[in-house]
Amino acid sequence: MSEASAPNVRTPYVLVVDDEAFFRRMLSETVERQGYTVLGARDASETLRFFEKAAADDAPVIVVLDLMLPGMSGIELLYGLARQVGARVRFILCSAHSALNQVAPQHPLVSGRLAKPVEPGELESLLASASSSLEATFH
Repeated sequence: MSEASAPNVRTPYVLVVDDEAFFRRMLSETVERQGYTVLGARDASETLRFFEKAAADDAPVIVVLDLMLPGMSGIELLYGLARQVGARVRFILCSAHSALNQVAPQHPLVSGRLAKPVEPGELESLLASASSSLEATFH
């Protein structure tokens, strides 16, 4: 994806956050086929642990984030992580809920939205857009 980018710009990790194992696996396989390193998390606590471990790495991250998670919702997680990690992360929000487009409409770190069921081509396009946005931030 970022073959033409500057050598110091790293390909982002993609973290797929969804409590449904089948959906997490399906998204992860689509992401891996695009050449990204992909990790999965089933809830907010696993997601927060990922960012605690990755804090020293400072690598860019794209989070494909389901809005309906057990415990802390995806939207709460979005705002918490945005304050914690800032510019090195982009979010692709994902939900089957019809109000998906009204969630965080002006949030600068939200690169796109995916309605479930997800079309792989749409996910690929949103990953490319989020990756380009991160690349522009690090130049």
